[in-house]
Amino acid sequence: MAIVSTCAYDSRGQLVRPDMLDISRAKIRLDLDTGENPTFERGHTHVFVVSDMGVTAEQARERVNTRLRRFFDRAEAERGFRRIATKRRQSKNPLNLNTTISYEILYVVESDERSRSRSFESPRAGCQQGWSTVTPR
Repeated sequence: MAIVSTCAYDSRGQLVRPDMLDISRAKIRLDLDTGENPTFERGHTHVFVVSDMGVTAEQARERVNTRLRRFFDRAEAERGFRRIATKRRQSKNPLNLNTTISYEILYVVESDERSRSRSFESPRAGCQQGWSTVTPR
């Protein structure tokens, strides 16, 4: 399970970014979950990690982009889905020189009454350093 927290809104009705400690706790739960399935409970903020590796950086990029497309195809079919931020990481294994690319996606599935609202937070509002909005190729 990768639920971060219940959706919280400010006095203007805009979504408030969850606390980094809540995000960290959800990532720990995600690491312990072997199902590798994203969660889409309405009225909650979620985190999910899409990752893959390859012998070369290009191969890893192709593989992770395939997984990203699959995640976003599923997620965008959910009413109320909205991506908040994405964090990309790339590393190289020193033993076999394989490249691993990971995308940590922070997203919300708003309840029906909120998903129809147009008072959305800008995608970059409240972004922490290292977080950005990333769209797969």
